[in-house]
Amino acid sequence: MATDLQFLLLGPVSARRAGTPISLGPPQRRALLALLLLARSQAVPVAVIRDRLWPTGAPATAIDAIQVHVHHLRRRLREHTPADAPATELAGYPGYSREQASYALHIDAEAVDALVFQRRADRGRELEGKGDYKGALEMCITAQARWRGEPLADLEPTPYVRAIRQGLIDLCQDVRTRAARLRMRTGAVSDAVVDLQQLNLEHPGNDVIVVLLSTALFLTGSRRRALALLDEELARWEQQYARVPEQLRRQRELVLSGALEEQW
Repeated sequence: MATDLQFLLLGPVSARRAGTPISLGPPQRRALLALLLLARSQAVPVAVIRDRLWPTGAPATAIDAIQVHVHHLRRRLREHTPADAPATELAGYPGYSREQASYALHIDAEAVDALVFQRRADRGRELEGKGDYKGALEMCITAQARWRGEPLADLEPTPYVRAIRQGLIDLCQDVRTRAARLRMRTGAVSDAVVDLQQLNLEHPGNDVIVVLLSTALFLTGSRRRALALLDEELARWEQQYARVPEQLRRQRELVLSGALEEQW
C-alpha cells in the first residue's frame, strides 16, 4: 500500500496526508526537512546541516537545535505514517563526534513533488532523444503539473536555498521550452506559439526561445512576424554587445529562404 503522505517543495515547504495539511513547525525546521528530502535518502552529516542552516556563522547551540528539529520531525512522521504503509523513517547515524553524526530521511521518492518533477523532466529528455515526441511531451506536461510556484518560497534565502531554488527554476524553464518544441513536433504549432510568446516575455533575450518562437511563427504562416522578432533581437544584440549570435543570424537566413520548413 502506497503512503498518502506527501511533501511539497515546489512552492512553500509543506506536507499533507490525504490532502490534510501537517504542521511542520518553524522555518528552520522546514529548511532541515527540505534538505533531507532533497538528499534522496542519503545520509547528511550534522556539520553539513549546520553550515547550510547557518551559513554566516552557527551559534554554539546549533547542533542541539538540529537535534531538537529532528526530534519534532521524527514525531510528526510517526504520527502521520499509516501502520500498513511503507516506512517513512528519519534515521540517525552516530559518528566519532557530534559533528560527524548524520541523518537520513528514508521515504518513497514519489512522495516528494520536487523529486517527481525532476524524474519526469529527465524521462522527457530521454524519450525526446529516442524520437518519442508524444511520450516526451506527456512527461513534460506531468512534470509541469507539479509546479506550484517559486520553490522553497517561505525559506530564508541562504546560499543553499538560493542554489536549490534557482536550479529548479532553470529546470522548469527547460521543461516548458522543451514542451513547446515537442508541441511543434507533434503538430500543435499554434499552441506552441502561445507558450513560447509567454516564455519570451518572461525570459527576454533567450536565444533558444527566440529561435523556437520564430520557427513556430513561420510554420503558422507568419513569416513577417518571425522576421520582425529576429530583426528586433539582432538589433538588440548589436546595440548592447556590438555582436550578434550566429544562431540568430542563421535562423533569419532560414526564415528568409523558406528552408526552415524542411527541418520540421
